[in-house]
Amino acid sequence: MKRLVYFLIIMSILMFACNISLPSTPPVVTTPTIVSAPTGVSPTLADTPIPAATVPPITTNITCNNLSFYLDPALASGFNCETVPENTQGMEVNPQYTDLTLQGYILSDKFFPAHIAVYPVQDFTNILPDFIPSRVTDLQTLIGGGPAPVFTTSFSTSLPFLPVFNAAQVFFARYQSIPFVSGSGIRFLTEFAQYSAPVNNYDLFYTYQGLTYDGQYWVSAILPINNPILPVNADSVLSGANQDEFNANFESYITDMVNQLNSQTPESYGPTLTALDALVSSITIQP
Repeated sequence: MKRLVYFLIIMSILMFACNISLPSTPPVVTTPTIVSAPTGVSPTLADTPIPAATVPPITTNITCNNLSFYLDPALASGFNCETVPENTQGMEVNPQYTDLTLQGYILSDKFFPAHIAVYPVQDFTNILPDFIPSRVTDLQTLIGGGPAPVFTTSFSTSLPFLPVFNAAQVFFARYQSIPFVSGSGIRFLTEFAQYSAPVNNYDLFYTYQGLTYDGQYWVSAILPINNPILPVNADSVLSGANQDEFNANFESYITDMVNQLNSQTPESYGPTLTALDALVSSITIQP
């Protein structure tokens, strides 16, 4: 009888063990030797600030010089890595820096191509000593817990941004502070123009401006983004309109458009804000 009891106990234990699900370990994605993004599961990031200490380890699958990050194949099919030489002539100057352009990006034929740049701060400061330090200080203030800026009127308020363009930041919307693996920064939506440009899907882009924790590198991501409430381009807004009348009411127009963009859900954008936030949060900069 005791043997029968022992046998039943052992069989019960074995049957219970068969029903236990072991946690699966996600595959480690190695850096590709070709410029094609491998398949995988995209990390996600809620549309709320996340302290750096709580960001989970993120697997990267793209490397370009000292820049690495996770590229969701749903966003782009590949990339082009380039070392841009120093330029000290003209309006748009820069030190030597790393520039990665996304190929097969979900949106094409936009004003800016989708790309991520990594600038050495000291080299940029050496070229523009009267400009870069104050811009770095402004960004450090924001990512250090400074009050979130409030958009007032176009061209009168702007957020820290690199590179240097021969154009002005027309507005900003959807501002948020987001950490990345090697530092922290801010993201927002904006357009740059030399005139009173309407808000439209051709010029609009998502940008991330961040600094590494050691302050040595500035990360700048420019990623085109669309929203269904916006017109296709500026011409579709200005066609048949009185330009002088549009300019006269531009401040109220921009304020209203910023409010509309801020009220749209993260998933209403294409690509979604969630997907782009996940990309920038995975960025790693090697010293």
